[in-house]
Amino acid sequence: MSGALLVENELHHGYWRKKDGATTITYQAGTAAAGHGFENCIDENAGTTFKIANSTQVRVKILFPSALAMNGFAIYGHNLTLSQGVAIKYSTNTDDTTADFEDFPNVYEHQYRPADNMYKPFGAMWTSPDNLAVRYLTIETIGWTTESYISIMSAGQWVTSHIDVTAPYTPPSFAPYENSIKRNNKGNPLLNDVRKVPQKLNIKLKNFSEDDLEDTTDTAFNTSINGQQKAWPMVEYLGYFLSRYPFFVMHTQGTTEVSNDAEINAKTKRDRNRLYYCTIDKSLKQPSYSSPTLLNWSINAIGYIE
Repeated sequence: MSGALLVENELHHGYWRKKDGATTITYQAGTAAAGHGFENCIDENAGTTFKIANSTQVRVKILFPSALAMNGFAIYGHNLTLSQGVAIKYSTNTDDTTADFEDFPNVYEHQYRPADNMYKPFGAMWTSPDNLAVRYLTIETIGWTTESYISIMSAGQWVTSHIDVTAPYTPPSFAPYENSIKRNNKGNPLLNDVRKVPQKLNIKLKNFSEDDLEDTTDTAFNTSINGQQKAWPMVEYLGYFLSRYPFFVMHTQGTTEVSNDAEINAKTKRDRNRLYYCTIDKSLKQPSYSSPTLLNWSINAIGYIE
C-alpha cells in the first residue's frame, strides 16, 4: 500500500526554531482571539489553540526567509465541521515578497474541509505542481465561529519515495473508545468515563535496498538539520525527524488530481483524508536486513485519529 509521511513541519521549524526570527506571521484580515494566535497551532503543542476573535474570518500570511520544500499540509485536533475549513494559497514565485500576490504567475489556491463532523485529522497533498519551493503562503479560515479551533497544523513535504506501508498495520477507520464503569463506596455505578484509545501501530516499510536508504533525491531531504543544510540521505532524514517530533501518516496516497479544480474540498479525497497523527512508541528502530540484499524498517508508533 502506497502511503506517505509528513515528518518535517516547516511551519513549526521555520518559525519556532529559527533563532534570527526571520520567518514572519502577519494578519491580512481579521484578528485572532486573545491568547489564541495562529502561532498556537504551529507550536506542536496540542494544548494550545488558534481561534478567531469574532465573525470576521482571519487570513494569515507566512513569509519564510527562503523557499522551502512543501507539497501539502495536515491538521489534527480541531472541532471544524463539514461547513468549515481553511483556504490555502501559495505560489511558485519565490522572489516577490509583497503583501498580496493575487497577480503573481502560478498562484494556487485550494479550500479544504473535513470529511465529516467527527473531528478526525484531515489534509492533502498538492499535486499542482508536484514539487514546490514555497517562500510564502496564506491560510484563511472558512465559516469559523468564535468556538472553532485548530490545535495542530503541519505543512511541508510529504515523503512518498519507497513509503510502502504493509501489515501488521491498523487502517485509520474510526477511533476506538473505552468505557470505564466506576462505583461509589456503596457499590452504585457512577457516570461512565468514556475516553478514546490511541492505536499502537507497527508501520512497516518493506523491501528497501541499501541504495534506497542512502537516496538523497527527494526534495524533502534537502533541509537544515542542526544548522547543516544539504540533501540528506533518506535514512538520516526520517531517522532524525521521526525520533524527535510528532508526524502524520497518510494511509494511502489515493488518486492523483488532474487539475486545480479537483482539490476543492478535502472531503472529495477520501483516501488522502485518512490520516494518523503519531509519535514514536518509546524508540525508533534501525532498518534491518530481511534478506541478503533487502531491508525492512519497522516503525513502532502511537497514532491518534481524533
